[in-house]
Amino acid sequence: MPKGPSKSAAAIQRLLEERRQYEAWLARITATADSAPEHVRTRVRADYEARLKAVTEELRAHAESARQLIAQRKENLLELQKKEKAAAERLAETELRHEVGEYDEGQWSQVHKDALADLGAVRDELMDVERDITRLEELDELVKAKPGPAAARSGAPPRPPEKPSERRKTPIDELAFLKSVTEDDRTPSPGRASGAQYQPDEVLDGTPLAPIDENAPVEKTLKCKECGTMNVATEWYCEKCGGELAAM
Repeated sequence: MPKGPSKSAAAIQRLLEERRQYEAWLARITATADSAPEHVRTRVRADYEARLKAVTEELRAHAESARQLIAQRKENLLELQKKEKAAAERLAETELRHEVGEYDEGQWSQVHKDALADLGAVRDELMDVERDITRLEELDELVKAKPGPAAARSGAPPRPPEKPSERRKTPIDELAFLKSVTEDDRTPSPGRASGAQYQPDEVLDGTPLAPIDENAPVEKTLKCKECGTMNVATEWYCEKCGGELAAM
């Protein structure tokens, strides 16, 4: 088998390396901070995308050659695996012969060195072939994949964050605001003997109460234990005898 890669394999390897380089540059442009004006970044990105597209098309032209090389390299791989097994067995055989005393120290040094060199050379070739197969299969996968738009590779520019809009006030918000204001003004009056608080004309659910008739007679439900006179429930002292109603 040839010691080095063929011209076609070398060309494919060079193109694959160029493709990886362009992809890395495009990723860095997207990830780096805004150190350059946007129009400059756009121009450089477009240049890399064009070069990436060109090298990808050139790689596609080598698709058939790559498939033939993959088959050839896999045959070479099988041959080298057999050679590796044979070289490893020869090394084990020389070690056994040395252990039983067939080789003296001078002979053993040279025999062992030669066996190790043969095994190392076969393994180096084996690694080269495996690496070639990996690269050629990468090209084969690239050819099978459908090319995507350049914008999908570079990523769409990020949208500016939207400003949070002010929450629209609802009638419930306005009612809560009015309630918080009116409650401060509806504290008990210091001059009112009963200490009763002002009652709002509306309840929280917005249903209006019936208007209060100021001239209507007030019902007297609190009876004085001293004289038996009926008094208004909010009064502290009997209107007839003056006795303290709260203590009764």
